[in-house]
Amino acid sequence: MPKKILFESAVHQFLSAARDLAEAQRGHSSKLYDEWSQFILSMQFAYPKAGTLDIRWKYPAAGISSFSIDQAEFYKRGDNERFVREQKESKLLFSEDNILKKNQEFFRATVVRIAREAGLETTMHGMDEASRRLRSEEDFHDEWASAEDVLKIDVRKMNEACTAPEMRYIRRAVGDLKGKTLLDVGCGLGEASVYFALEGAEVTATDLAQRMLDVANQLAEKNGVHIHVHKAAAESLALPPDRQFDIIYAGNLLHHVDIESTLLSVIPYIKPDGLFVSWDPMAYNPIINIYRKRAMQVRTVDEHPLRLRDIQLFREHFGDVHTRWFWLTTLSIFVIMAVLQRRDPNKERYWKKVVEEADRWKWLYNPLEALDRILMACVPFLRPLCWNVVVVARQPKSKMITL
Repeated sequence: MPKKILFESAVHQFLSAARDLAEAQRGHSSKLYDEWSQFILSMQFAYPKAGTLDIRWKYPAAGISSFSIDQAEFYKRGDNERFVREQKESKLLFSEDNILKKNQEFFRATVVRIAREAGLETTMHGMDEASRRLRSEEDFHDEWASAEDVLKIDVRKMNEACTAPEMRYIRRAVGDLKGKTLLDVGCGLGEASVYFALEGAEVTATDLAQRMLDVANQLAEKNGVHIHVHKAAAESLALPPDRQFDIIYAGNLLHHVDIESTLLSVIPYIKPDGLFVSWDPMAYNPIINIYRKRAMQVRTVDEHPLRLRDIQLFREHFGDVHTRWFWLTTLSIFVIMAVLQRRDPNKERYWKKVVEEADRWKWLYNPLEALDRILMACVPFLRPLCWNVVVVARQPKSKMITL
């Protein structure tokens, strides 16, 4: 698509989403509607390079932001049904029943992010589901980060303890990190980002929550390393389109996001010989599901533990996919914490405490981990009953469509 047409189309889509959200504010507060209207009127747009849209605004205070329009999952001038049909038939995009809706969600979520960067208040009223989820997740993780004491975080322990089997496995899978570029998507408090930096990687850490990024920066400074931070949702990374990484890591992230949109978001940033690695909880274990129902104050309402169909998405988008399963009989530790020790799951994040207290639990964890390895090898149908799965993927099959 010619550059001028693409620029005009991107501006049109962005402004349409902004006006929709302004109208949503009108139903809640005339003051908010007026502020949004002034914000939109003060906007100026530029297209400095292929795939990137720059936005400047003068209200409520002058600012600038940008985003990658390559993240749009469907984008053609007019967005009519003929274009949808042509792109589906040409298989340039993944199979999706409502491509137009997903494209609208992308622009609306981008508008919300940029409005918040501008200091403009947004309400939940009238937001589409994707924007509401992003706002809810951001607020939850900002609050979590505000309650953390960086000085108490032991980065080495959080990644190398016996009760951190996922990270121990991932560390072996990624190999020598010296001189490697690594993108940590949804970095949270930054324990993994800082750990990878300590191991020699040049790390870029992204997160939806600014306070999480602030903590990650403080943690890096405490440990004598530097990381680059970038505020963005996983489904819309908005990194420079020419950036690529040797390794992209997503730890405990995918069950918070739209998984396929996130995979399509990160694929353009993986080097041809690069690696994508993630770990997340599975949905099937009844013990963990009881815990989830009790621990609602330390979880977000939109979490969705992975199912086997989600694992299949990796195979659709990568040519080489390996899985490794963790925590089956070792979940006995969680039962002890809940039943015998009677620890409140809403006051302690069990998955954090079990790593912090690794020395206390290794007498039980180590033999049960050995048993789990035997069970995973001999009785493979038990694997989905594990708490967590690690996915290591190579050879991305396709890039996001470039428009």
